[in-house]
Amino acid sequence: MKKTGSLESIKNLNRSLVLEQIREHQPITRAEIAKKLNLSRSTVSIIIDDLIEKKFVSELGFGDSTREGGRRGMKLGFNPASAYGVGVDIGGTKILMVITDLDGNVVYKEKQSTVNELGGIIAMIQECIRNSGINLEQIIAMGIGIPGTFDKHTGILIDAPALGLKNVNVKKEFDPHFQFPVFFNNDVNCAALGERWRGSGDNADDVVFIAIGTGVGSAIIAKGELIEGHSSTAGEIGYFITPEEIRNRVVNRPDEFGTFENKTSGTALGKSGYSAEELFERSVQGDPKAEAWVKDFVIEMSAAIANIASLLNPEKVIIGGGVSESLGSVIDGIKKRVSESSPNRTDIELARLGGDAGAIGAIAYAFQQIQDK
Repeated sequence: MKKTGSLESIKNLNRSLVLEQIREHQPITRAEIAKKLNLSRSTVSIIIDDLIEKKFVSELGFGDSTREGGRRGMKLGFNPASAYGVGVDIGGTKILMVITDLDGNVVYKEKQSTVNELGGIIAMIQECIRNSGINLEQIIAMGIGIPGTFDKHTGILIDAPALGLKNVNVKKEFDPHFQFPVFFNNDVNCAALGERWRGSGDNADDVVFIAIGTGVGSAIIAKGELIEGHSSTAGEIGYFITPEEIRNRVVNRPDEFGTFENKTSGTALGKSGYSAEELFERSVQGDPKAEAWVKDFVIEMSAAIANIASLLNPEKVIIGGGVSESLGSVIDGIKKRVSESSPNRTDIELARLGGDAGAIGAIAYAFQQIQDK
């Protein structure tokens, strides 16, 4: 089994390298790619044919003949507008639907109120696609981010409390209604991929994304790939626990807010009597109560990020989610404390895409899935 997995990894790596060469050096021939990557022409041709079939690459016409009078090679190019992806971010109250080209440029966006019924969500997505005016033949994949635990191997949404759904095979429900492949993942994982692709991640290979909203979650990207864990629940930062809490026999239960979440989420900050936005504003203005709450938040968040930096050594830690929009006044303090508490240097940044990250990342995930097939 390990050998098969290893061969598949090499195949996926070669495909990514070939596509990267085309994007950076277009127009370029198969022979030129083979020479640059030290791959056989047959290997490159197989990869190129697959990428053309999936609409990631186009043939642009024959180039000039070689100095020796050899046969002219077919020039290849990456055309972002040759195909599109649909991204859907299903939240507890709103559904965001986005359509982008292959480079992640948004060509259409629509937001609707969430309906807690899959048939209604499917109809909403179909209407969005019609409204966009994009030819269905040009849509090659759709990614959907869901706030819950999803088993990508079985297609089963294990639990999504915000939607009132449990143990539902969402892939089976969606697939018959669309002529392109549909892929699902956790909403925080999708937001992480979105920030890496088009936001603060700048395509870094090793990224940890922390989403602070009603609750707190995170996603881990290592060597460009999502780390999802044995049961697809990696990144549950909300359950981080301190020695003191263990000493006091504090229990983390999967269906409840975790110990870290109870100190740093928007819900937790709301117990101050202020919204998160008001709390940080009042702290800047010198309100003693707000200052105390914000100081505790900064210490808790700094400790968590320092431990993440020491354990995973990410190139970047990106803080997103609704609460992140209020952290401009404290981000430098968090950076300073983390630099003092971990020997591993890491860039800590606030997310750039805001509420669009999940839908854009769902498209990134879908594109990666069809590219790797």
